[in-house]
Amino acid sequence: MRGCLFVLVFAAAVLSAVAWFGSPVIASVVISSALQNAGYSAASSTVTATADPPPKLLIGRADRVEIAGSDVHFRTFHAASVDLVLSDVDIVARTASRISGRITAAELTTNAGEATGVDVAIDGPADAAGAVIVVDAATVDGLVKTTFEQRFGVAVTSTTLIAPDTIRITALGSTVVGRVLIDGTGAIAFSTSLGSSPILSLDRSFPLRLRSVRVEAGDLRIEATLDATTLLGG
Repeated sequence: MRGCLFVLVFAAAVLSAVAWFGSPVIASVVISSALQNAGYSAASSTVTATADPPPKLLIGRADRVEIAGSDVHFRTFHAASVDLVLSDVDIVARTASRISGRITAAELTTNAGEATGVDVAIDGPADAAGAVIVVDAATVDGLVKTTFEQRFGVAVTSTTLIAPDTIRITALGSTVVGRVLIDGTGAIAFSTSLGSSPILSLDRSFPLRLRSVRVEAGDLRIEATLDATTLLGG
């Protein structure tokens, strides 16, 4: 009888230890699988799930999930790295309450079809988090010059960004004043008396939607919204 009791106590202790120490590993594997099924891949990636107490992870609830990856792809979207933290995650339902972090060198496509990298800062509710992208004046200058050359056959001498949403373009000894905006396709564009043209667009397979753009400190500040639940397959 004592032998049976010892076995039962030992088995309970082992199961408790597995639940306490093994649940973070199990949860991380499940979340990694959900990310992959949603279209996420990376050259190197770490997913860490934590909860207090840890066995809560076994019923699919995590207080915090950290996702860190390099050379990241989400379907056809690419970024150099991601470092994201999701809070109050329901692993089964593929939902979270909040997300914060950064995407480094996220690829936007220029009007010429080339890729340029921008950093994205993210913070807010997981299904509609605020995201901020800053494109420096030098990058905008190069994009506008290339676009004008291709679209209008005109060589631009210089460009100047003026708050809140003005772009001044000098070409052939004349100056054209226009606006920077988000066009109907969701791309960053400029509009002048000569016409309008997109200069940067985001791969629409990534759930980041550009909402507004303005000039701030001489650069472009783009406000966007991220639906992080799509990343979890929700």
